[in-house]
Amino acid sequence: MDSPFAIRRHVPNSPDALHCAQASLIRTLETLGHAEQMTLDQADEITGFREGVETWPYSMLAWLGENGYEVRHEDALDAVALMRDAETELRRSGLDDETLEYFLDISDFSREGAAIARCLASGNLTFVPGIPDPRRLTDRIDARWLPLLSLDAAVLAERERDGFEGHMVLVTGFVGQCAVIQDPGPPSRWDWVVPLSRVSVALRSPADTSGTITYIRRKAGRGGIPHVST
Repeated sequence: MDSPFAIRRHVPNSPDALHCAQASLIRTLETLGHAEQMTLDQADEITGFREGVETWPYSMLAWLGENGYEVRHEDALDAVALMRDAETELRRSGLDDETLEYFLDISDFSREGAAIARCLASGNLTFVPGIPDPRRLTDRIDARWLPLLSLDAAVLAERERDGFEGHMVLVTGFVGQCAVIQDPGPPSRWDWVVPLSRVSVALRSPADTSGTITYIRRKAGRGGIPHVST
């Protein structure tokens, strides 16, 4: 396997399958060299998790930028436009009316706007509006960027589904034309070798604009996890 990253421990999702982002955040921090272990409660606070409310990535991205990480977030949604007028930007991305109403109902866009403002103020985060290109994963990993992918879990696993299953996984290396994925599940799959072509399809389900790739790397001289109150 071609990878610059040493995997220190496996961090599974919660049994209710609601904490893939939090498990992926913990795994990201440890993979990038932290000696301390973050708890799920800390990860919940950082990501802004609230049961029944959509967990968008912006609170997590803001925290990473504020704590000295370099972050590159590739997303068809324009974060600045989303902050100004969420409904217009979601509609521009090509969502059908049913999906649009769903996101408007379960999201707190005033909170997300504040998180996006924090991202911009951190100075360490770059928003790249546009459909992410997974063909760049190899080059980014070689440059020691750790990729977090938001995609359709059912498509990635090639199983039947009732609808879109949003999920977050890490890519930690490559074997030929396949990505090595750390999937917190459930069910969890560690060092899961998946063809890059299938990763591309999962990123573009249910629409070309659905998936995101977030690249994260630690700045030189950074270490340890800053205190997070719980």
